[in-house]
Amino acid sequence: MSFVGTWRVVSSPDFEDDYLRMEVEPFVRLRRDGERLVGEYHVGLQSGSLDGRLVDETHVVFSFEGNDEMDEVNGAATATLTGDHLVFTLMYHLGDDFAFECERR
Repeated sequence: MSFVGTWRVVSSPDFEDDYLRMEVEPFVRLRRDGERLVGEYHVGLQSGSLDGRLVDETHVVFSFEGNDEMDEVNGAATATLTGDHLVFTLMYHLGDDFAFECERR
């Protein structure tokens, strides 16, 4: 499965680079668990876990839950793969959507 591995978040149209790297080098990490893709992410002051299903060879849908500055967050997420480039989008329950451009680490 080509989504598996650690992806380095290199930019976001929604956040400044300084914010993205406030705590750690931002990442999305995915691994296979049977037919599912699971993992974790950390961007800016937010981190959390992912539980996903493969839609096709280039798309995955996830549910996510985590913390953003000590506040609980959750919602849906997507990942779209084009070669070694991944677009990861968090869609907060009753909130905003944020996209992250990633490259394979």
